[in-house]
Amino acid sequence: MAREGITYEQVAAAADALVGAGQLPTIRAVRERLGSGSPNTVHRHLTAWREARPSAVTATPALSASLTAAIATEIERTTAQARAEIEARLVQAQAEAADLAAAGETLEAERDELAEQVAALTTERDREAATATERAAEIERQLQDLARERHAAEQARIEVAQNRHRLEAQAEKLTEQGQEMEHLRAALNRDSKARVDAEQVAAVLAAKLEAMTERATKAEARIEQTEQYSQQQAQEAAELRGRLAALTSGFE
Repeated sequence: MAREGITYEQVAAAADALVGAGQLPTIRAVRERLGSGSPNTVHRHLTAWREARPSAVTATPALSASLTAAIATEIERTTAQARAEIEARLVQAQAEAADLAAAGETLEAERDELAEQVAALTTERDREAATATERAAEIERQLQDLARERHAAEQARIEVAQNRHRLEAQAEKLTEQGQEMEHLRAALNRDSKARVDAEQVAAVLAAKLEAMTERATKAEARIEQTEQYSQQQAQEAAELRGRLAALTSGFE
């Protein structure tokens, strides 16, 4: 918004006060008395004030008619010549002053407009800086989430590997027990009593085998669930990488 300038009435009142105090109403004197005002605006109002003031009449002492006539003739001739020269200079000076005042006011308007543009650009710059800070904080948070999810996926892979190792050990143990059962069956063929004992032992081993088989089935189910969770975590991590790449590209 352009600044509100001083009025003609203010300049005229200040000029009248300066004249009343016996001072010359110059642009500087008027501005000092008002405490503000553009030099161009003061000049324009001061020019209008001068043009509106009546010309002062200088009293002359009474002289003889002939002397008065001679003096009047000479004064009229000299005054006419001086007036013509002064008026020409005054017209030229007023035209130049008016041009300068108009140019000055135009420059002041342009200055005010540029000041408004600078203020708007400053506000926009601050807003963009705040947005960039928020985006950087969001990217940092997503990086931390991604690191935690990677750690969780790694832990899941370790747990799957451990479960697989335990299953392999249990399978090896089952194989050994199966071989032991075969030996017991062979012994049963040689001795009926031993066969009964072997059958009992075989029943016990069969129950153990069934229990171990059930545990192995449950362990395999847990491993499958763990692998599915690991795949889900890997997929979510890939989606986060894509989002992070998009955010980083947009910030650049």
